[in-house]
Amino acid sequence: MSSDEARQWRERYWVLFERNVAGIILTNPEGRILACNEPCARIFGFDSSDEMLTHSAWDLYFHRVEREDLVSRLRTRGHCPAEKVCLRRKNGEPVWVLTSRTVANFADGRPELLQGTIIDITAEGKAQARLREIKTSESTDGIPRAAGARIADLSQRLATLLRCVSSTLQPNYLPKANRAEVRECLLALEEMKMLVSELEIVRILGE
Repeated sequence: MSSDEARQWRERYWVLFERNVAGIILTNPEGRILACNEPCARIFGFDSSDEMLTHSAWDLYFHRVEREDLVSRLRTRGHCPAEKVCLRRKNGEPVWVLTSRTVANFADGRPELLQGTIIDITAEGKAQARLREIKTSESTDGIPRAAGARIADLSQRLATLLRCVSSTLQPNYLPKANRAEVRECLLALEEMKMLVSELEIVRILGE
């Protein structure tokens, strides 16, 4: 390959590198970040690719052994297929990514330049976690625990109101009840009607 052809290939590579919607990062085995594009910097919470270059690839991992395992696999295989990985953002928060890693260049048979392609799937991961949380919260009869707790609360309030109303509506007491007691009884009955309606709605939504 001539020097002109080599230059053209380098220019094409950098165009793909900079304009790629996925994050791309180039590091050496020791952890130095040699290059990264802007999407990559945004995924990890940096303001720019220049800022990310001032950090180490080790900073992107919660546990050092995780990157050590990656480098070991790349030395053996030369590449790692796409996999879901939890990495670390600049502010310390976790970020779930779909990433593939490969050795971009060898020197004397040893990896010299490592390339990673990264897609942020944190939103997808959060949605799946929420779905699992909802499923886990379901009780054996299919009614979510939150709905079950609401039903129990409504039933308890109905039972309390029923006891109050029952004492007033006793045949031997009702003729003696004063106006305030009768009014209080009617208000309790209206509240009971509202609670029964709410109870039915909760039951329907919980099915």
